[in-house]
Amino acid sequence: MNKEKFRFIQQKRSILRSLNKQEHSDVTQAGIGDDYSRLVLLDSELAVTEGLCLANALGTVTSDVIKQYNKLRLGGYQPFALTDTVMMLENDEKKMKKILRELSDLAKELHVDVVYGDTAISGIFKEPAVTVTMYGRKISQGEKNAKIKPDMDIVMCGQTGILGTLLRVRERKEELLTRYSEEYLRTAEQFDRLLLVKDQGDIAMACGSIYARHISTEGVYGALWELAEAGNVGLRISHDHIPIMQETIEICEFTGDDPYRIDGCGAALFVTADGGLLSDRLYEAGFEAAVIGRTTTGHDRVIIHDGEESFLTP
Repeated sequence: MNKEKFRFIQQKRSILRSLNKQEHSDVTQAGIGDDYSRLVLLDSELAVTEGLCLANALGTVTSDVIKQYNKLRLGGYQPFALTDTVMMLENDEKKMKKILRELSDLAKELHVDVVYGDTAISGIFKEPAVTVTMYGRKISQGEKNAKIKPDMDIVMCGQTGILGTLLRVRERKEELLTRYSEEYLRTAEQFDRLLLVKDQGDIAMACGSIYARHISTEGVYGALWELAEAGNVGLRISHDHIPIMQETIEICEFTGDDPYRIDGCGAALFVTADGGLLSDRLYEAGFEAAVIGRTTTGHDRVIIHDGEESFLTP
């Protein structure tokens, strides 16, 4: 059993089933295929998501905060507040100020208030670590979290592997320059403009989408697996219809990575009855979008590439 499949089983059996049953009907828990918990207030609904990242020169604090923002926006929520905890190996005030300034500047750009922060000195991490909890108010009404059924369309919005490509350029630029020009890599370095989700989720809900999934660490194939797990359905996916940048393909060829399994922050999957309508509406709004497959009965997750069928694995 590979470690990814073991992680899914461990999360379902050891973590999710170990949690106490919910005592409140106005609270839902996050889980596989659902990126945030929800709190229903007297006059609105509140969603919460949390992430932990290591604060290094690659800008992972920025990308991880953007991921929390994207998860909420795709669910039809407007992020409005966040709290943070910074954990450091030693009391380095200069480094702490730099991290907090980056976090504060990003929050301002996202129109999110930093409402509470804490710091801790800990030897657990070799480099500074930041935990961010973000809160969002419900703004889009739709059938989100309705049951995913067989014979529904799967629409992908955005290009897969954008953040993964960006991080590889930052990590291995000197190596990449032995094959590619500075100008070519500069195009990939501008991928950071594609990381933020805007109103794609609102458009999807207006077109009848019942499920939205942010494509994150495990790439589009990981997101598809979790979609199938969340709906307890099978999949038939056309690999050739998955949107991807040529720079992502070529850089991953150089680094030996699978471009469909690297971080896809900024892209999303939607499940809807009419994928053609949704992809057209997204395209009209200026977003790359395509129908990449359908849900099926059973549990087979099939990828079709150049007429050949293979099975998706975790």
